[in-house]
Amino acid sequence: MRRYLFIILLGVVALSGCTSKLKKENEALAQEIAERREALKEHQQESLKNAQQELGRTDSLLEETSRQHDELHQWVMEHAASLDEKSPEVIRLNELRARRDSLKERFEVLAETIKYIHKKQKE
Repeated sequence: MRRYLFIILLGVVALSGCTSKLKKENEALAQEIAERREALKEHQQESLKNAQQELGRTDSLLEETSRQHDELHQWVMEHAASLDEKSPEVIRLNELRARRDSLKERFEVLAETIKYIHKKQKE
């Protein structure tokens, strides 16, 4: 009978040691998860700030490029009879059109990135 009591007592001691170790591990994991969530929030804020700044710069470049393109396009249309596709003005117009289209794409990507970050922050 004493032997059984001793074995039961050893089992209880072993279990209590295991549960305290598991509690410590769980607390450490919970702390790590909390730290990672906080780091994610900070990363999202920094990414949002960077995307908004880049969107502002892209918008300014897009406006200026569009203005230059529209002015040159009007001039080229007025002088179309005397120009061909190898004229410097026509080449410049095509370059401006390509740059404008590229900036539009960049603008749209940044706008969607900002929307996505806002959506994730609400979750």
